[in-house]
Amino acid sequence: MTKSIYDIDPAGNVICTYTAGGGHGSPESEKEPSNLRVEITKVPLAKAIFYAFLPAGFPHSVTDDYLSYQTYDSLQAFASSITSLLANRAVLEGLGVGDASSSPTGALILKITGDTISRVATILFAHRMGQAIEPECKFYRFLADLFNDCAQFLDLLTPALPYLPKLSVIVCAGVLRSLCGVAANASKASLSAHFALTGNLAELNAKEASQETIVSLFGMLVGSLVVRMVEDKAVVWMLMVLLVGVHLLMNYSAVRCVRMRTLNRQRATIVFSEWLRSGTVLGLDQAARRESILRKGRGNIASKSGEYTGFCDFGTYGDVMGWNPRGYQRYDFETATYFLGIWHRGGGFYMRIALKEGVGSEGALGAWFDAVNHAWHFDEGLKDGLQSHYENEMPLGYVEDEQKSAIFKALEAKGWDLESNQLETRSPVRVRVGDAKKAPPLLSEKETAHLLAHQETKHD
Repeated sequence: MTKSIYDIDPAGNVICTYTAGGGHGSPESEKEPSNLRVEITKVPLAKAIFYAFLPAGFPHSVTDDYLSYQTYDSLQAFASSITSLLANRAVLEGLGVGDASSSPTGALILKITGDTISRVATILFAHRMGQAIEPECKFYRFLADLFNDCAQFLDLLTPALPYLPKLSVIVCAGVLRSLCGVAANASKASLSAHFALTGNLAELNAKEASQETIVSLFGMLVGSLVVRMVEDKAVVWMLMVLLVGVHLLMNYSAVRCVRMRTLNRQRATIVFSEWLRSGTVLGLDQAARRESILRKGRGNIASKSGEYTGFCDFGTYGDVMGWNPRGYQRYDFETATYFLGIWHRGGGFYMRIALKEGVGSEGALGAWFDAVNHAWHFDEGLKDGLQSHYENEMPLGYVEDEQKSAIFKALEAKGWDLESNQLETRSPVRVRVGDAKKAPPLLSEKETAHLLAHQETKHD
C-alpha cells in the first residue's frame, strides 16, 4: 500500500511530495523514516521570478481585478520614469547646472522656496481632501498622475525663464507634485485594501513596491538613452506629449478595470437608479462599467426622464433648515433617521441630508436611497405639486424600510460591502434631538466607592 502526502503553498501548488511504503509491505514499514521518499517539485525559473513580484497565494489571495490593474500600473510607471528624467534635466538646467555664471546660492534659494511652499500645500490638501479620497479613490488615483504630469511640463519651462518667473514655476510645480503625493499615496492605500483578500495587505504593498522598483529601473535605463540622444527642445516637447499621453491612458485603463465593492455616492446612485428603473440589482462588474472616472459624481442625481437634475449632499441641521436661496421652492421631510431638505427651481434641484444621532452606514445608505428615489419621481411629483406629496405619508414613491432591507440584502448577495460608509466625504455630523448633553454613565459600586473616597481625601 502506497500513501502520498503533499506540502502545498497558499495557491494550492504542490511544493513537495512524500511517498511512504513499498519497502516491506507492512503498515509498520510505512511509518519508518527510512521508507519515506521525498520528491521536491521543481519550479521553472520564469515562474519563480513571476512569483517573486506577486503576493503569496496569487491569484486566490487577491481580487480578480488585481492583475489587470497592476499590468496597466506598471506600464504607466515605465512611461513616467522616462518623462521624469526629461523633466529633471530641465530643472537642473534651470537651476544653473553647467552654467558658470549661475549662483549656487540662488539655486539653493529656489529649491528651498519650492520645497517650503509644497510642504505647506501637502498639509492643507490632506486636511481639506483627506477624507474624500477613499470614497473616490479611483478618481484621485488618476488625478494624482494628472498633477504629476502638469508639474513635469512646468519643469520643462524653467531653463527658458528669468529668475522671478522661474521661481513661480518651480513653486507651482512643487505644489502640484505635493498634491500628487498625497492623492497617490492615499488612493493606493485604499486600492490595496480592496485587492487584499486574506489579510495580506502588508505583503501586497511590499510586492507592489518590488514591482515599481523593477519597472522604474527599466524606465531609468531606457530614459538614460533617451536623455543622451534627445537634445533638441522641440523633440523633447514632442516626446513628452507622447509619453504623457501613454502615461495617462495606462493610468485611466488601470483604474477603469477596478471593481470596487463599496458604495460611494456615484456607485450608489447608479445601483439605486437601475433598481428604480428595472427592479434589477447591479453587480460589481455592471456598476464598474457605468462608473465615471473623470467626473467624481459626488452627489449628482436626476429624475426618471433626465429632465430634472440636481445635487445631494450631507450636512448639518442648520444646512437643511437655514438655507433659503432666492427663487427656490423649499420642502422639508423628516424620518426616524434623518432630516431632508429639497430646494427646486426650474429644471434643477438641490437636496441636503442631516443624519440623526446613532445612524451608521446602513442608515446613511437608506437616506441616500430615499434622496435618489425622491429625485427619480420628480417628473410625476411636479405635475401635481411637490407640496401635496409632502403632506402625505408616502411622498414621491417613498419605499418602506422593509423593502429597503430586502434591497440591501440583495446588494450583499451581489458582493457589495454595506459596512463601509463611503457616502460622507467630510467629517460626519449627527443631529441630536432632545437634551444637548449626554447623560453621565452609570458607575459601578466599586467606582462609586473609589470616587467618594477620593472626594473625602480631597476635602480633608
